[in-house]
Amino acid sequence: MIKTHNPAGIAGPFGHYDQGVEAVDISRLLHVSGQVGVAPDGSISDDIEAQIEQTWLNIEAVLAEAGMTTANIVRTVTYILDASAVPLLAAARRKHLSPDCKAASTTFLVAGLIRPEWKVEIDAVAAG
Repeated sequence: MIKTHNPAGIAGPFGHYDQGVEAVDISRLLHVSGQVGVAPDGSISDDIEAQIEQTWLNIEAVLAEAGMTTANIVRTVTYILDASAVPLLAAARRKHLSPDCKAASTTFLVAGLIRPEWKVEIDAVAAG
């Protein structure tokens, strides 16, 4: 069975996808679509640190909709435009993931994202 999650507390999808897709069988696996620093009202900060924080808040909202927390994250993939922001990414990861959560992680330095104002995108897989 597949269950989708599009919480009202974050901006809606920007294309043909759901914010979260959960496969329910013997165990639970939640794939969180790439989240960006767009606030629930649709606004976005020019500040990379603020975008990273909002991105994690959006991931947490999708997880909460599925009855999970960041402790359930088993993998993240991050896309960022500026390598100098990697320390900010690391600090946010430490802030939002418990010390016991050492999720697998991949980070890509990219030339751009779908919208020019987006500076970071993170997707996640959670299991419960």
